[in-house]
Amino acid sequence: MQTFSPKNILVPTDLSENAQKAIEYALSLAKAYGAKLHIYYVITDLQAALGYVPSLPLDKIEASMRQEAENYFEHLKNKILKDFDNFDMHIEVGDAPKKIVEFASTNDIDLIVMGAQGKSAFERFVFGSTTEKVLRMSKKPILVVKM
Repeated sequence: MQTFSPKNILVPTDLSENAQKAIEYALSLAKAYGAKLHIYYVITDLQAALGYVPSLPLDKIEASMRQEAENYFEHLKNKILKDFDNFDMHIEVGDAPKKIVEFASTNDIDLIVMGAQGKSAFERFVFGSTTEKVLRMSKKPILVVKM
């Protein structure tokens, strides 16, 4: 029987309060296993999502989103992670599910911890969710924390 002993845990965040709960779960696992925690935020690539829109300052919007993520990460460092130092925080731009799966594959991630919010069947059908897409695409073990 193979034992589970993760050394690298990835927890993607959307900067929400629910995502913070998933971070807290991941943190407790990282502490229990002596693992490194990777907190990861993906800024939606607005150019790819919207195409060229001349009246929208997409670079300023992206810069604002990056600043919001940096502020959130600073909050995590000072509150949630203040007694833990084996972590990295990453911000990238792109399609969140694809970037999460890519990051997990290229960074020797042993476990992905993600939050899931309750949605109606219609909402899941129309919009999908990042967690559901990562579940379908990833070959890594995933712990889904229902909020």
